[in-house]
Amino acid sequence: MCLRVKLIVSLGPSSSSSKVIESLVREGVSGFRINLAHGSLSEWRELIGRVRNAEISLGKFTTVIVDIKGPSLRLGDFPGVLHVSAGSLIDFCVSGYSLAELRVPFPHSEILDELSVGDLLVTDDGRARFKVVDVSKECFKAQALSPCDLRSRKNITFPGREFKLPYLTSEDAEALKALCVEGIDYVGASLVRRARDVEELKDLLRSIGCDALVVTKIETRDAVENLSEVVEASDAVLVARGDLGMNFGLEEVPILQRRIVEESLRMGKPVIVATQLLESMINNPVPTRAEVSDVSNAVMEGVDALMLTGETAIGNYPVEAVRWLRRVVDRTESVYKPHIQRTSEHVKKSLKKRYAKGVVELAEDLNGVLAIYSMKGTTVFSIASLRPRTRFYVAVPSVNVARKLSIVWGTDVRVIESSDYMEGLEKLYTNLLGEGNIQEGEVVVLAYGLKEREQVIKVRMTGSQQT
Repeated sequence: MCLRVKLIVSLGPSSSSSKVIESLVREGVSGFRINLAHGSLSEWRELIGRVRNAEISLGKFTTVIVDIKGPSLRLGDFPGVLHVSAGSLIDFCVSGYSLAELRVPFPHSEILDELSVGDLLVTDDGRARFKVVDVSKECFKAQALSPCDLRSRKNITFPGREFKLPYLTSEDAEALKALCVEGIDYVGASLVRRARDVEELKDLLRSIGCDALVVTKIETRDAVENLSEVVEASDAVLVARGDLGMNFGLEEVPILQRRIVEESLRMGKPVIVATQLLESMINNPVPTRAEVSDVSNAVMEGVDALMLTGETAIGNYPVEAVRWLRRVVDRTESVYKPHIQRTSEHVKKSLKKRYAKGVVELAEDLNGVLAIYSMKGTTVFSIASLRPRTRFYVAVPSVNVARKLSIVWGTDVRVIESSDYMEGLEKLYTNLLGEGNIQEGEVVVLAYGLKEREQVIKVRMTGSQQT
């Protein structure tokens, strides 16, 4: 049985080779994230190709997520690292870089008119903080509130400020048009502020014929304030703890994480937790006890997946980090079963969700194995969101659907082609018998997605003709 909580990693210089990607899949990774804020189109295509080659080589289905930049503010390109001491004055300018003059590129002239003296600037996941002390047409000057390092292309936020920026940039749109033909499965929606940002992205994907789903990163104050509408508009949700820590006090992040996870589970949306899960493993081969506890607590909160970022993108021990992540998840799952409230209004108001609830509870009451055949995967999302306490297996007719399900909690998916649901179910049953996943005498509940007129659910005792 595969891990119920899935493992996702960010690709970067430390993990971009075919050899490392294959090793990550062997260690249990089922999803790969590519950040479009770094690299080029040719590099992104190469990474997707290497993931797909690893899939074929190892006989696994893996999810590819590409993060668009959204209305992000980032430092421009400059060489090396600028070491900043507390109290230093740094010029952030539309262009130009000077180590001697403490001047770094900030290519966002469109917001300079909206900046004010006294605004707070935060970057590097909250480790670097500055206070704006002067604003001109080409630059703003800010004073470092603590010693820190500034690096090229790092994301910047101004807590409490929302600038008049369009959600989708032409750069994002062109990248998605080029990458959708490569077979991406999810688009990571960065810096979402409200539901209409998600809808704008979905409209773009439909217009270019892209069937990728949208995983919304909750990281801005506006997204937290509009949490319910944002979660409802999304296909999946990601708790972006790095940027949350830049927009809120660090002490707020654990509370926000629990709130976002609970809201996602209430609405039946897959939810991922990311950033600094095993941060110390960027430079060390073993995590800290606090990190292990953090990972274990996230599993107990009921998340669908955990995502490593810097640990695998730039860390010295990408494979070891995944190995440790899997070890902690596996141990936590061995003693903890998530409890999900199945009587929420969100479940009650949907016939499909009530049907999924009935199928899950039938299998649980019979202490049976649940086998689902789904054409588009919709039923599987509903089933998984209820966190069945029994084993469940899934079959779908296409690789594209299987890949989208690979990061969904508890989903053990295989591709089985069939002309209809009943044929698909029988083939799935035969497949499970052949693999040894169901044993003589076990009860198996076979079901498929809710249809308009009639539904057939089979309860079968393995080895018996009685159904």
